[in-house]
Amino acid sequence: MARSGTPSVFALSTRFLVLLGLIGRAAWIWLTIVLDGKGVFRAAPGALVDRQVGFARHFVATANRFKGGLIKLGQVASLRVDVLPEEVSDELARLQDRVEPHASQEIRGQIEAELGRPLEEVYRRFEDEPLAAASLGQVHEAELPGGERVAVKVLYPGVERSVTIDLLAARIALWLFDWVTIADLGQVHGELAESIHGEMDYEREGRAAEEVAGNLGRDPEVAAHVRIPAIHWQATSRRVLTMEFLSGCKVNDSLGVEARGRDAESLVVWATRAFLHMMFRDGFFHCDPHPGNLLVCDDGRLGIIDFGMNKRIAPAVMAMLRESLLSSMSRDARRYTDALLAAGMIDPRDRDAVEALVRISFAPEYWNLTPKEASEIDFSVYLRRMRSQLKNIRSFRLPDGLVMWSRALTLLLGLATELAPGIRPLDVVGPYVTIFLAGDLPGSSS
Repeated sequence: MARSGTPSVFALSTRFLVLLGLIGRAAWIWLTIVLDGKGVFRAAPGALVDRQVGFARHFVATANRFKGGLIKLGQVASLRVDVLPEEVSDELARLQDRVEPHASQEIRGQIEAELGRPLEEVYRRFEDEPLAAASLGQVHEAELPGGERVAVKVLYPGVERSVTIDLLAARIALWLFDWVTIADLGQVHGELAESIHGEMDYEREGRAAEEVAGNLGRDPEVAAHVRIPAIHWQATSRRVLTMEFLSGCKVNDSLGVEARGRDAESLVVWATRAFLHMMFRDGFFHCDPHPGNLLVCDDGRLGIIDFGMNKRIAPAVMAMLRESLLSSMSRDARRYTDALLAAGMIDPRDRDAVEALVRISFAPEYWNLTPKEASEIDFSVYLRRMRSQLKNIRSFRLPDGLVMWSRALTLLLGLATELAPGIRPLDVVGPYVTIFLAGDLPGSSS
């Protein structure tokens, strides 16, 4: 029952040295940018941007080679556009969480070591060929002794050790660059660590799936159109998760969707309603609504899977979101700025700079667009203005959970853009926002 496949001390040391090399390369690029800005020397036009893009591509190649936490670090870091240059964020966003599967004997050994029983006692049938393999673990189809068809998610043996090295290197890098950014990079490291450790705790993921299922069950309409896989706790541990198998196709599989008698637009509407319910009514949500985690089940319902990336938003942050929404609806830049001040996101010294930034974001040409209309707009000028103004803000701090909140909304918009470009966001979002603005804040009574 011993685990195999655990990385050796030599492999971990090599990994750490490679990461230190990445940090050194990033520091050199930053130094050239500083010297160029001070006029010590002048780089050729576009050369500094090219160096940043080259570094990001090198990081992506290194992450794809060493896998594990590096892929997750890059993916989460790509969301922090307030910290990273746009060119770097764009390259990191290309990281794909798909890797070569581990050998079946390693996976079987991990299951037996975790559950303390021979595999044959846990599952009547276990398929060695995985359904999917990602950076931290892989999923296999199996059957329980009672005949229930299940999906078994298994954490790779020893991946926690690799992640520890990755997070140590990230801490060194963030400490090194903390004083040159407007964001608190110590907070960023905590966010990275929480996200990755959370995804490696399958008991936490199982509890999250059950909590979301219970929350969505309070809306009979959503519950009738959405399925969350049931968790089989007798075959679940921190590193092994056994859940109900949802048979179906991905939501962006047009032929599969048609074969099940569904249309993409209605599926996007129900997916959006489910996630808005989590985000606006519950304050606890699945953070990763991309097509790979959304299935069209054989019975026609929308299945939501993979709850490893989840987040609970504190009532104080929800209160800030409510106030910012109210001020956004009236396009009141001063009120919006006051909301950020009250939440501790900025200091009073930055009031004027933030208010100017908010006025840019309230430009009427960017409001209430369909995904198709949004995709046809050149946002480059808008983003350049936003980034230029961000440089004038010295005290900006993102509250815990806001990055993941923004990620989920962005992925939902991307889903609509791809599959249902005619949907107007306010038509779906409106009812949830109305209740959110008028009712009690999620979690405020607990």
